[in-house]
Amino acid sequence: MMLQQDQAASLRRLNARPARAPSFAFIGSEGSGTSTLVTELAVGVAYAGGQPLVVDCREGQHIARRLGVPTTATLETQVISMNGLEEMTARSRQGVVLVNLYARPEERALFSSQLWLRLGAEFAAQERDATALLIDVPNPAIDPVPACVADNLVLVLTPQAESLTMAYATIKRLATQYGRTCFNVLVNRARHLEEARELFARLSSVAGEFLTVALRWVGFVPEDSAVRRSLALHRPSTEAFPQSESSIAFAQLAAVLPQWHTTDVIQNNTGYMDMLIAASRDWAESEGAV
Repeated sequence: MMLQQDQAASLRRLNARPARAPSFAFIGSEGSGTSTLVTELAVGVAYAGGQPLVVDCREGQHIARRLGVPTTATLETQVISMNGLEEMTARSRQGVVLVNLYARPEERALFSSQLWLRLGAEFAAQERDATALLIDVPNPAIDPVPACVADNLVLVLTPQAESLTMAYATIKRLATQYGRTCFNVLVNRARHLEEARELFARLSSVAGEFLTVALRWVGFVPEDSAVRRSLALHRPSTEAFPQSESSIAFAQLAAVLPQWHTTDVIQNNTGYMDMLIAASRDWAESEGAV
């Protein structure tokens, strides 16, 4: 009887687990360091025993270079090659799985149903095995879909003046046009905690005055030359300079990343790639692109 009860309890716990890992889209102005943050946090999750899945939705293969892995095919190239997800996937020595889902929004909208079904199924298998999806997304003013279909939004704020302007514009666009109301805020390259807190307070004040949204402080990464040195080495700072201030911050943030998962709506089990392509079709139709 006791064995049956234990088995029943185990099955209940198994069934209670989501069928896919929560996703976190990192959004920032040009030069704010989102690609670096996604890379370093993913390595931190891997070093802590997790299974991070990194999704690169930006042009340029920046994360591949930061992880020190070969560049891959992209989602856009699948329209021609149709070789499947493996061609778009790289695995780093640190334990990070990287999938390149970059495609222009109008190209995503043209995917055939057959190709969509195949890639969606292959990607869903990766999601089921992952601890979390960390997604490097393009500027939502240019391509809003990769951010909009993520469970959680992480705004990356820096001391640069244009960063605050872009962050507010992003919040306004995603709130008014796409119904997103919850935003995590991560400050990057701050000189100290007080500067990071001040930046968050300024953004909260402006957003709170004109918009009905919830902003949540999740932490900061200090300005650190070790990050620039690691970029030149094509190695994550967490690996190359584990005792640096930034690496310690990355490890701390990676440890609490799962706690940032508070979605606007109840998480469904539709895979990220399925939502990406479906929403791209809807977006293209509304914009008159197809």
